[in-house]
Amino acid sequence: MYKTFTTIGKWRSYALKILLIMRLTTVILLATLLQVSATTFGQKVTLRQNAISLNQVFNILEKQTGYTVMYTTESLNDELKINTNFNETPLEEAIKTIIKDLPISYTIKGKAIVLQRVEKNILEKIVNVFSNIDVSGRLVDKDGNPISGATITVKGTNRTVLSGSTGFFSLSNVDEKNILTISYVGYVALEIPVQKNLGNIVLNAADSKLEEVEINAGYYTVTDRGRTGNIIKITSTTIEKQPILNPLQALQNRIPGIQITQTTGVAGGGFNVLIRGRSSINTQVGNNPLYIIDDVIYPSTALGGNNQANAFGIARIDPLSTINPNDIESIEILKDADATAIYGSRGANGIILIKTKRGKAGDIKINGVFTQGFSQVAKKVNLLKTSEYIEMRMEALKNDGLSPSTIDYDINGNWDKNKYTDWQKEIIGGTANTSVASLNISGGNDKVNYLIGGNYYNEGTVLPGNFGFSRIGLRSNINFGSFKDRVNLNFTSTYNHTTNSQLGFDPTANILLAPNQPDPYNQYGQLNWANNTVYANPMASFLNSNKIGIDNMIVNATLSYRLLDNLSFKISSGYNLLKYEDFIKNSFASISPARNPTSASRRSSFSNSSINSWTAEPQLNFKTKIGLGHLDALAGLSFQESINQSRGLDATNFASDELLDNILSAGSITASAATYTQYRYSAVFSRINYSLADKLFVNLTARRDGSTRFGKDKQFANFGAIGAAYLFSEERFIKNALPFISLGKIRASYGVTGNDQIGDYKYLQLYTSSGIYQNTSTLSPTLGNADYGWETNKKGEIALQLNLFKYKVNFEISYYNNRSSNQLIGDPLPPSTGNGTIIANRPATVQNTGLEFATNFNLIKNKNWRWTSGINLTIPKNKLLSYPGIENSADAVNFVVGQPLSIVRIYNSKGVSRQTGLYEFEDKNNNGTNLFDDGDRYLQKFIGQYFYGGFQNSLRYKNLTLDFLISFTKQNGFNYLNSIQSVPGNWSANSYPASNQPTAALDRWRQAGDNSSAQKFSTSLDADDAFYNAIIYGGLNVSDASYARLKNLSLSYAIPNEWLAKSHISNASISITGQNVFTITNYIGLDPETMDLRRLPPLRTFAMSINLTF
Repeated sequence: MYKTFTTIGKWRSYALKILLIMRLTTVILLATLLQVSATTFGQKVTLRQNAISLNQVFNILEKQTGYTVMYTTESLNDELKINTNFNETPLEEAIKTIIKDLPISYTIKGKAIVLQRVEKNILEKIVNVFSNIDVSGRLVDKDGNPISGATITVKGTNRTVLSGSTGFFSLSNVDEKNILTISYVGYVALEIPVQKNLGNIVLNAADSKLEEVEINAGYYTVTDRGRTGNIIKITSTTIEKQPILNPLQALQNRIPGIQITQTTGVAGGGFNVLIRGRSSINTQVGNNPLYIIDDVIYPSTALGGNNQANAFGIARIDPLSTINPNDIESIEILKDADATAIYGSRGANGIILIKTKRGKAGDIKINGVFTQGFSQVAKKVNLLKTSEYIEMRMEALKNDGLSPSTIDYDINGNWDKNKYTDWQKEIIGGTANTSVASLNISGGNDKVNYLIGGNYYNEGTVLPGNFGFSRIGLRSNINFGSFKDRVNLNFTSTYNHTTNSQLGFDPTANILLAPNQPDPYNQYGQLNWANNTVYANPMASFLNSNKIGIDNMIVNATLSYRLLDNLSFKISSGYNLLKYEDFIKNSFASISPARNPTSASRRSSFSNSSINSWTAEPQLNFKTKIGLGHLDALAGLSFQESINQSRGLDATNFASDELLDNILSAGSITASAATYTQYRYSAVFSRINYSLADKLFVNLTARRDGSTRFGKDKQFANFGAIGAAYLFSEERFIKNALPFISLGKIRASYGVTGNDQIGDYKYLQLYTSSGIYQNTSTLSPTLGNADYGWETNKKGEIALQLNLFKYKVNFEISYYNNRSSNQLIGDPLPPSTGNGTIIANRPATVQNTGLEFATNFNLIKNKNWRWTSGINLTIPKNKLLSYPGIENSADAVNFVVGQPLSIVRIYNSKGVSRQTGLYEFEDKNNNGTNLFDDGDRYLQKFIGQYFYGGFQNSLRYKNLTLDFLISFTKQNGFNYLNSIQSVPGNWSANSYPASNQPTAALDRWRQAGDNSSAQKFSTSLDADDAFYNAIIYGGLNVSDASYARLKNLSLSYAIPNEWLAKSHISNASISITGQNVFTITNYIGLDPETMDLRRLPPLRTFAMSINLTF
């Protein structure tokens, strides 16, 4: 018992001590809690940011205070954006401000802040059942175009929907006292009270280039703010202000990094397009960009048959000339690896994406545009007058110790020495009238909208005769959307028929005919052959027309289905048919009697060709939020097939010129060509894009391509790219230190693509027809090489984008470095093989580097005035970086390692000898003065552009708008000497009928001791050799061809709406436009762009248009 008592007594003692300890602990805990409470209410937060999500706000608060903010996803609408302006604000006050007007309560438990949704009581829920309504509306821009993908949120909740493809949205069971918040990238956010039918809701575009419209990147869209690749967009607003036939003309000198050169002024003629330079040594390997129209692959090479006209390039039609520019909504140019790698080998040389106009929901709208214009050659060449020409001819004979012979008709008295004909006026001095009309009808509702249109284009010629280019077309677009926009079907079709009636060759070279050549027609209106003294009557060729007919059909269908809120499926399929028919004739009447023509001289060529191609591309798109960022991924397949067919027939021995277009009337018919090629292409591709906190963007693309243009062991290759962008202007220290930076971004990319533009079946040994021998068709083999593979293009870029002073100054500069290796080159073969070359890969590398600069200034913007100005500049550098073994290859004649591909290897010209009056050159290898060989060609001259760009302005005063573009190019090019057909002073009725010279030839050597730039006038063979050596191998045909040109001018006036109030016209405008208005240059020739006296130059065009919308 004692033990027990004692124990109990001891327990009481311990209990007392414990009680004292507990009291002390209580005091300490209380003091601690008081301190915690004091700390909680004493914590300060600083946060100034607009349009920030609640999740981002609480993450920042946690970092600043050390407190944990706890909530469930159901209780917090992270899509809701708020504006914060806290500066040393107590934490609890900041929390109260943040959740103000939100159905959320908070409690602070230790170092945790717990957020909970406030549930309504039963009475409030009953009231809501009767007060809630269904809400619907449609989002449009200021022009009535639907805005799809915008976010519509019931303020204070997590209820969010996206507008559909027609801009329509709906929300059910919404409290009529609520507010809707509407936001979309590129537009000013809007809040509107809830009501049952909101009708059309107009969103105003934000005053920021980087926040504007989405950019089409092909398989996906991206905003300019979030893009990691180099993509530039041109819209219909720019295109429609230019009186053009080919949409490529709208891009010239407006976009850095894309070099577009018009090769002829003939309507429908070709363009050379290079995006960031020439990457292939072999000209048979295409350097053309990839064209895609409404998701359909489109030909990039010129269309042409198999007849004589193609030898002169005149009958070849640029494929894009069969497209109506006014049908185009936008054009995007993709340049770097990040932008192009997802297209694999097809996009190795850059990509041009063309999107045509779509239907729009709303009342029926009828839009018509009517244009009338005219075109002329802008500049003449200063050629010798008759007296100067006669002096040149007589001096040449005197220098040679000769007198006029019986066949020197121009100076021996047969032709009038006082007669003068301005052949430039006679041949290319006409006026080409142009008529253009287009009509579009559009309309529909939220579920179905449409556009139906037609267009007409007709352009005459500056040449004498009834020649010209015409195009007529129809197009339609219809878009179907299902309930809640889960399913969408878009169908687009375009058909254009083009007729081109031209000559079989360009007659521009005839401007160099002797100025005293007899009139082309005699007194009876017949061709004048002047008693057999005229072998080349320039008007004879106009009897030989070349007629071309082209049918072009493009069809695309795109089906998209939203499987889940963040997962969608899309399949795009397209078909393109191009049919080309060509007819050219050579009549008996067009041949000089001195040539003794017979019925066999009557010839006609008939050819037709077609390109049938289809594509199918299914893909899955997935979007989700991960942490502070968003993940956007896609994966897809690509299938393409293209079948090219052509046939040609040559017919002769017609009984009459009137029968030349009837092949059944020919005495002899021979098959000139018959080809059939099939190209198949398939690929699997993927893209992963992650944006972190809306300021760091990473884009990964990968693709595996397969092409039938290689042997079975080389058909597949892998390509990919990575791009990243960092919006450093979103950092707080940048905002504080450099507030004038509205937006700043650094981006970079690197990737690898391939190139399969080698042509079909080159890897196979083929047999082709080589003519008739002893009434039997003969075949010639071509050697194949199944071991050659893809050219490889490695592309790198780094760029800086700045928008300053609230986007009044926009600036972007890019540096690129592209290297193309594993070059596909034609290796020469011994003559004994019967083949010229065989295609093989060689370890040569071509490098293209450059700086691209673009800036835009918003100089004035107020109620009445608006002035924007911009300039773009490209400084390209091309170099053959390496070519092991070049000294033992045929390419050693044309290329030098370390130099551009576009050089000419030349002799060292010593100018004109003061003793002989002839051009002379250095004999570098000392093997004899007159034995010039490749060893003497140790110098190089560059042919190409040092830099190019454009300066554009847009000025608006009230309803009057003036736009103009000045293009400029610093370049070396071929001068007039490259086009001269005879040595100055020489003439031959048969060989050199075009013997006139530019007046620059008058600065010639006359006597011993003269220091002149041009050699003496002479008809001798020595003079002939010296002249052509100087031109072809001496580099005298290359000189400065720089120029500045008022490329485009547009003055338009929008008729005020109040003037139209009593009519059925909703919008009307009238405009006057000009193209190639004037050029400033020291270049001697017709034009520094085409650089050829034998080609019709780009024409100067003026037009007036009326645009009406009903």
